[in-house]
Amino acid sequence: MIRIYSINIDYLSASNFSFHPCHLNVNIDESSKKSLLVLFAWLFAKERHLDKYRRLYMEQGFDVLTIKVNVKDFIIPAVGSQVIASQAIRFIREHEQDYCSIVFHAFSVGAYQMGELLVMLNQEHNKDVKNVARKLLKGMIYDSAADINEAPIGLSKATTTNPLLQWAICSLLNAHFRFCYNLATRHYIASSEALHQNEFHCPSLVFLSKDDVVVNYIDQLKTAEKWQRRGINVTMKCWEQSPHVSHFFKHPDEYRSLLIEFLNKNVIDPRRRQQQQQQQ
Repeated sequence: MIRIYSINIDYLSASNFSFHPCHLNVNIDESSKKSLLVLFAWLFAKERHLDKYRRLYMEQGFDVLTIKVNVKDFIIPAVGSQVIASQAIRFIREHEQDYCSIVFHAFSVGAYQMGELLVMLNQEHNKDVKNVARKLLKGMIYDSAADINEAPIGLSKATTTNPLLQWAICSLLNAHFRFCYNLATRHYIASSEALHQNEFHCPSLVFLSKDDVVVNYIDQLKTAEKWQRRGINVTMKCWEQSPHVSHFFKHPDEYRSLLIEFLNKNVIDPRRRQQQQQQQ
């Protein structure tokens, strides 16, 4: 069966979403569906940096849905990150037939947005999409992923390099966490718990470094080890020195090799991989 491949994203917020198909306007055999990469970007991520990751995935045959959040989306989840999560769920619901597999890749505070999506999948009215995720979600990648307790310092360092302003922003965010429990903090906690739960038990790849000024790598290692004890297939790479959300730029060959190995092992169908290699 041959069908025309097309994706409609008119309902997605242009400020938060972008879609990059591996190929535009091509015929795709029903037996050779592509994979979808949902990329949860870090705060203030520049397009030229995101493009490097998108190209890497598109070379492996993935369409890429990029999700970006701003400070407002984080501060008031009900009108920000949760709206974004609902739009992402709609995308998956409407296009589940287009893909044979889905991968989530979250950077820094983008992990919080991924957690919001996981929380929303547990809501009764999204039961159908949760079943889709159980079938199609083949890998989750945590790249300098910041947990909720690290968000204030992460947001402050992402916003400015001025130490005094960083202190002020961090203090304000800590106050926000303390005094806005119903408005925001309870949602942050739910997102963090969803990430730690790793309910889908799909293979996970963790990129981190010991000198990351935002992420506590020891906590991340403990979380990954907890997943392993629960039988989840976890691959970890912890560099001695590598800047926050810059592992691909600091260690391009090793990063690329580890990522492609993970995708080939857990995500990409061997028959489709062979077809890709023949085309190249």
